[in-house]
Amino acid sequence: MLRVLSLTIIWMVILLGPASAYMASIGKEDVNVRSAPSLKAKVLFKIPFGYPVEVMQTKDSWVEIKDYEDDTGWVYQPLINRKVQTVLVLPDQVNIRQGPGLNYKVVDQVNHGSIYKFFEKKGQWVKIGFYLENKEIGWVRSDLVWGE
Repeated sequence: MLRVLSLTIIWMVILLGPASAYMASIGKEDVNVRSAPSLKAKVLFKIPFGYPVEVMQTKDSWVEIKDYEDDTGWVYQPLINRKVQTVLVLPDQVNIRQGPGLNYKVVDQVNHGSIYKFFEKKGQWVKIGFYLENKEIGWVRSDLVWGE
């Protein structure tokens, strides 16, 4: 019995692999994304404050991140904000609505590249708002943003 339990645990660890990825946001302005987890590594690109990223893995004090275009690189972990989740608007002229559905009034429009705080999800809709003011604006379809 103990042998079966041990083998089951080993197989679960193998199948599940490393810890799951999670969403976070960039906590400082113009953060360097590097080719390796080191200050000596080449800077691949810079990423702005509030930008949503998927954290793929952790190594020492560094995290490997992925953006909405599947670009990857390494960021110094203290520059990542795990407490505030943000979303990136993908197309231009996305309607923000008063509620989670097409039958709600349009209150504003936003464009590609805009970053907003993520508040909640209902079905295929996400509530977004201003990042710094912590103020809700309205709802957008979840397939029109990345990061939730």
